[in-house]
Amino acid sequence: MTNVEFDNILINFGFGSKDEKKHVLIQNTDKHVFMDLSCYDPSEFYAEFPNLKGSFAALFCDSEKKIEVHMKEKNEAFISKIKELGFKPFEISILSCGFIFPRTIVQIINEAHFALEENVASKKDIDRAMKFGVNYPKGPFEWSEGREKFVLTLLNELFEKTLNKRYLPSKLLIS
Repeated sequence: MTNVEFDNILINFGFGSKDEKKHVLIQNTDKHVFMDLSCYDPSEFYAEFPNLKGSFAALFCDSEKKIEVHMKEKNEAFISKIKELGFKPFEISILSCGFIFPRTIVQIINEAHFALEENVASKKDIDRAMKFGVNYPKGPFEWSEGREKFVLTLLNELFEKTLNKRYLPSKLLIS
């Protein structure tokens, strides 16, 4: 995980387990913390850590670096720093496990893996179908490349929270 610190603010980027994320918050009670919680439910963290002032989802951002941002308290210094780092923040007001985009993209990635599992099409064909058929900038396999751990973590979190079988990961993602 990478941290950016300035003034009395700590921005925590990157992936970490829930315990690792909580450790960062415990170690920085004197700072206003903004944290990448792409794979988790920010409301759980807000309830436990008053120093967590905002959360964002950057693990699945694309080359345009658009990210969803939620703030408990408006903080222009944080927004300015995020923009300075090249991100394009999009403020959201409703929280959910996995935010909006990560939650949606992992479902698409998971469904693509199910289709591959069932020999519906090849990875290349599935990626091509999503790019040309629905105008996605990347296909689901292209999007998940190097992010499989994040995809699996978010699917598991969603299943644990909801017990809804639609969040059970494809066998291809587990192996």
